[in-house]
Amino acid sequence: MGTAEPESRTERLRAARRRRRRTALVLTTGLVLGMGALATTSSSADTKLLHILNVAKSEPVSAARSAAKSATRARTGAKSGRKPSASASASAGPTPKPTQKAAPSASPTAAATPVAAPPTTAIGQSEVLTQAQQPAQVGALFSGGLDGTHHCTASVVDSPAGDIIVTAGHCLTTGSTTSDVFIPGYRDGTAPHGVWQISSVVEADAWTSGGDVDDDVAFAVVEPLNGRSIESVVGSYTLGTDAVSSAQVQLTGYPSASNEPISCTGDGSAFTADQLQIYCTAYTNGTSGSGWISGYDPATGTGTLIGVIGGYETGGDTPDVSYSPLFGSSVRALYDQALSQAG
Repeated sequence: MGTAEPESRTERLRAARRRRRRTALVLTTGLVLGMGALATTSSSADTKLLHILNVAKSEPVSAARSAAKSATRARTGAKSGRKPSASASASAGPTPKPTQKAAPSASPTAAATPVAAPPTTAIGQSEVLTQAQQPAQVGALFSGGLDGTHHCTASVVDSPAGDIIVTAGHCLTTGSTTSDVFIPGYRDGTAPHGVWQISSVVEADAWTSGGDVDDDVAFAVVEPLNGRSIESVVGSYTLGTDAVSSAQVQLTGYPSASNEPISCTGDGSAFTADQLQIYCTAYTNGTSGSGWISGYDPATGTGTLIGVIGGYETGGDTPDVSYSPLFGSSVRALYDQALSQAG
């Protein structure tokens, strides 16, 4: 056989250039493919990262919205029932009024015998009181005695003979014949300070004859027990009749569905020219007549009573908003009338 003729130098150079082009093409193609894969991976990672961040931001917002919706549902589901009507006429309500000159106190200082006193609460939030926190000046009104049912709340106010309590007009019936009793400090079927017979009730003619909600107030004279006045046993609040239309107050009352009192610190404000209003939760049937105590001192349990739950809608048509007639000169005149019947 013959031997192959060696390639010329020119052909060898051309073959080398072709090999280099193929190698470069392979390397370029690999680089492009590699960068594409890296870009895809990076894009996917960025997308996932953005998704994680979006979820992190949206979850708290969703939780907040969910909580708000739950709170709204809770408020919407609140009971609308309210204090029972017990007088010749209708309802009662709360709000402000022009300042009037107050008459002097019945005595230099109101008694403060009990040391038990409700604590102040978060504004507008009622709390069930323990026995040690119950104010002795506040009690439940019963029809016929301790074996009956309590239907309203009343408070002892300072007086010369120490025998006056105040409540809403729709809680009692005016006159000198009554089967109602007052049980201060009532709790769980017991009368720790005794059962006190109400001997007479004084109410304004505007309430008894026309059911004027601005006069839904009653003062009652309480008979002595074992030779002592009720004020000498449980203490009292000072009566305020300065037509105060805005004040932080303490409310303590007895829901009829419970045998334990509740108490609430709230901001009273004007509702109309002759009515006050306040936001305090869970003041349902039975809390009518609860005193509005301004200048309240939780260390001594003392203060000035400037209103009672009553008036508009006999004290309110929802459990969380309550009303009171404005305590001005007409309430002072009613108090003076009660003093004339006291012992």
